[in-house]
Amino acid sequence: MKLVGIDGCRSGWIAVSLSDRCAYLFKRLKDLVAHYDEDTLFLIDMPIGLPDKMIERACETNARKELSPQRKSSIFPIPCREAVYAETYEMASLINRNVLQKGISKQTWFICSKIKELDHLLIQDKELRMRFFESHPELAFHYLNHRISMEFNKKTEAGQQERLLLLSQFSQNINVIYNSAIQKFKRIDVAKDDIIDALCLAVTLEEIIKNNVSLESSSKDDKDLGMNINVFDISAF
Repeated sequence: MKLVGIDGCRSGWIAVSLSDRCAYLFKRLKDLVAHYDEDTLFLIDMPIGLPDKMIERACETNARKELSPQRKSSIFPIPCREAVYAETYEMASLINRNVLQKGISKQTWFICSKIKELDHLLIQDKELRMRFFESHPELAFHYLNHRISMEFNKKTEAGQQERLLLLSQFSQNINVIYNSAIQKFKRIDVAKDDIIDALCLAVTLEEIIKNNVSLESSSKDDKDLGMNINVFDISAF
């Protein structure tokens, strides 16, 4: 079984498996899925399961309570499905306000196309629902670091080195994969923190599977998609 961490980036999706010792870049999720064997599991930095009038995504609220004041802003409210599929930002914000009583930020709107891509894929292919699981790098780092949030912003050199140092405690392939990806991909396509976030989710998924942590979600949306931000809490082991 191959375990893959995925992060969205400007040119598509970056995928990392620690056993590959390299990162791959895909324009579409369909291409990414086709690249890997059918027994591959994916941990992705993108919401799975969307809220509506009757169903709340409590995982974001809980995550913000867990993170430090400096890092909690990285976790934002997830829009409803109708807003995600809207054609314009103005329409999406109006729809979300009608359904969830709040608009959406421009930052949220900019990733709606990726939320929609993943949502459409999982609605169309029920088998993939058993292979795709959601996480969030900032929360994942927090739990890998004994519930202590990262000190520095991930966009800074200090923040990137802080995160790589932590991940290197879990795998000797971290710096090999990171340095290879830095040389392989242009920064306009893949930012440094995109690579590190994908590495974080690869490490998190490896630890989840190795320690038999459940990926099942008791909370489901109206399409029967699980709503849970999966992390590995090293403090529990």
